[in-house]
Amino acid sequence: MPVYLLTATDQHGKRDTHRVTADSAQQACNEFEENGYSDIVLHSDDVFAATTDLFPANDDVEEHLTAADLVQMQHLSDFQQFLFTLRRAYWQSRWFYLLVILAFVYRWHYQLGWFGNVEELDAIDLGLLVVVLLPLVITLWYTYLSPARKYKQLMQAFAWGLWDEVIDLCPTLRGKIPGFELACRHAVALAAEGKFEEGMDMIEQFEEIQDIPRWMYLGRLSELYEVVKDGEQVIECHRLSYEAAPDNPTVQLDYAYALLKYQQNLPLAQQLMAEAEQQHLSELLKFMLPYLKGILALNQGRPNEAEKLFHECQSLLLPISHSEPMLQLFVDFNRGFLAIALAELGDPREAEKLYQLVEPRLKATDSTLIMERYAAAMAR
Repeated sequence: MPVYLLTATDQHGKRDTHRVTADSAQQACNEFEENGYSDIVLHSDDVFAATTDLFPANDDVEEHLTAADLVQMQHLSDFQQFLFTLRRAYWQSRWFYLLVILAFVYRWHYQLGWFGNVEELDAIDLGLLVVVLLPLVITLWYTYLSPARKYKQLMQAFAWGLWDEVIDLCPTLRGKIPGFELACRHAVALAAEGKFEEGMDMIEQFEEIQDIPRWMYLGRLSELYEVVKDGEQVIECHRLSYEAAPDNPTVQLDYAYALLKYQQNLPLAQQLMAEAEQQHLSELLKFMLPYLKGILALNQGRPNEAEKLFHECQSLLLPISHSEPMLQLFVDFNRGFLAIALAELGDPREAEKLYQLVEPRLKATDSTLIMERYAAAMAR
């Protein structure tokens, strides 16, 4: 069953972060409300819960990393995560490590003197030293050499359209991250490299797997059509996904985004966003809402409002995007649409300055919808 992270205040006014197992994010939030909790903040959505194994609900993980720790770690840079994990490792066993350090200092001082020769350390001394340094070594490995690090490299390549690199990295992560997630990334890269049928075969093997919701399968299938510029099929995938899970806010907003990008059925896109806002949204979905509303305003001929919304989105995403390749991608997309809004407002100098920042990303990911729309706005 998927695991979610949420923060809530109980009947006694105590606010805490919890790891919760539930069929969906909405169910997790609803159950907490029924139990008298209020001011609920959802930290992970259905897609994240279903495609990652980062929040396993077992006593061993709970003992070492609390739900609050996991929330805090979500958007840390590699170095920040290294320091955080190292501090936690030493702090949780602080009395043990203090005794080990004292024992080592005692043996060093009374057997070798303060200026003794390191070569005179015996097996006991070396063993004590190894015990003290072991958390440092493990933390270094986890931060910079673990499968999680390699997965981030894959996502960085994916976010920059480096499809050959994605294809090369995928086999090295087999069995280390969820198979569906890995297959989807691999399939999109294959489709982008002109091997659409091979990519389709890779995704279709997961169509009947019960652990993968129908809405999620269709949503990820849409990415395959997105990379080959088949907008009609992108929207159709999201329409079917919405039919499979009409009350899921992730599905609603994904469908709305597809309609907005291709400038199709704007009233429906607006309706879908309104429906999603009536539900419990994860923090990330809340941060993405101004981006979607900005595109809607732009499509409806309201560039002034769009500019404000894109600035709002940027202020929300920038602080948490430095360690997340896909968030960095959306920051650049947001800037691209902001440049379009500025161009439509008659400020070509600022528009061009901003567009120059994101043009490498847009070209790398072949984001023709934004590039062509920007060129049209500048030509007016």
